[in-house]
Amino acid sequence: MKEKSFFGKHKILTIVVGIVAILVLIGIGLFNNPPDALVEWVFKFAMDQSLGKNTFDDDALYAITTGTGGPLAEAGRAGPQTVVIAGDEVLVFDAGPGSTRQFTLSGISVGSVDALFLTHFHSDHIGDVGELMLQRWTSEGAAVPLPVYGPPGIDTVIEGFKHAYTLDKGYRVAHHGEEAMPSSGFGAEVHAFNLGSDLMSSETVYQNGDVEVIAFNVDHMPVFPAVGYRVNYKERGLVITGDTVYTESLVHHSMKADLLISEALNHEYSQMISDASTEKDNNLSIVAKDIKTYHIRPDEVGIVARDADVSYLLVTHILPPIPAKILKNGFLRDTKEIYKGDVYLANDGTMIKMPVGSDEITVHELLR
Repeated sequence: MKEKSFFGKHKILTIVVGIVAILVLIGIGLFNNPPDALVEWVFKFAMDQSLGKNTFDDDALYAITTGTGGPLAEAGRAGPQTVVIAGDEVLVFDAGPGSTRQFTLSGISVGSVDALFLTHFHSDHIGDVGELMLQRWTSEGAAVPLPVYGPPGIDTVIEGFKHAYTLDKGYRVAHHGEEAMPSSGFGAEVHAFNLGSDLMSSETVYQNGDVEVIAFNVDHMPVFPAVGYRVNYKERGLVITGDTVYTESLVHHSMKADLLISEALNHEYSQMISDASTEKDNNLSIVAKDIKTYHIRPDEVGIVARDADVSYLLVTHILPPIPAKILKNGFLRDTKEIYKGDVYLANDGTMIKMPVGSDEITVHELLR
C-alpha cells in the first residue's frame, strides 16, 4: 500500500493552516487597501471613543488630573490641571502647557467646561489658557465666553490670551460662519476676587446649586497672590492646594476633606538634579536648587493630610521629574511615614470618584 503523504496524514492541520494563510493574505490586503465601508466604521468607532466617551451619570464628586507635571518636561505629564465634575458642573483648575490635549484624551468634552479657576500666574499653570478657551468655543460653538476665576492679576493674563488669539478668531468665524462659531462665545469673562494678604483668608467665589468653590490663600512667595481651592458638593469635598509651602492655611481649609490633591517637591531628588547639572551650560542647577524654597515637601504633605484628617491623598504637580519608575516609591516615602491613609501618585488621566451618600473613594486610570 502506498504510504500517505504528510498532507494526507494531516488533513485537518493542512486545512486549518490554509484557512489561516488565506485570512492573513486578506488581512494584509485590507490593511494596505481597506474598503471605504471599513474606513468609515473605524472613524466612527474612534470618534465615539474619543468624544465624551466617559459619562459621569452617577451622583458623585469626581476629580481627574489631566496635567500632573511641573515646569521641567517629563514624558507623559502635561502641565498642572485638575478637572472636577460635581453634578452637572465641569470645573477646571489651572491650565498648564499640554493639559487641554490630556483633558480631551481623557474622554471629557471640552465644550462642557463651565468655569476655569487659576491658582496663580506662573507659566506652567497658565500656558494652555488660550488653547482651553479656544477649544471650548470651537468644539460646540459656545455662545458665551469661558468664565475664569482668579486673584488680582487675572485681568492682565486673560486679556493677553484674548489678544493673542484674536486673529485666529477671525479666521474661524470667516471660515465656518457665525452659526457654527458665534463671535459672542470667543474668549473669556474674568471674575476676579481679592483675599488680601492674610494667609487664613478665604471666600466662596463660585456657587451653583449644591456646588461650592472656596478660594483660600497659600504661601508661594515671592509669587503673590497664590491660592488653593476647596470644592464642596453635597456632603463630599476635595481640596486643591495649588503651589505653596507648608502653611496652617492648608490644614485649616482641608479639614475633613474626602480628598486632598496636593503638589509636592522632593528636596532630595531636586538637589541631586542640581548637583548633576552643575557643569551643564544652562540654568538647570540654579533652578533645581532655588525651586525648593517655595514648594511643599512630601513629608509636609503628609503632615497636612494627617492633621486635617483627610480620607485620601493624591499627589500631583510632581517635582522634580522622576527619571525612572524605580524611584517613584522613594518620592513618597516620607509622606507615607507620617500619613497612614491612602496615598496615590497621580498620573495624567487619574480619576478619583467619590459617590454621594457614601464614604467610598475609588481610583481609575483613564489614559493607561
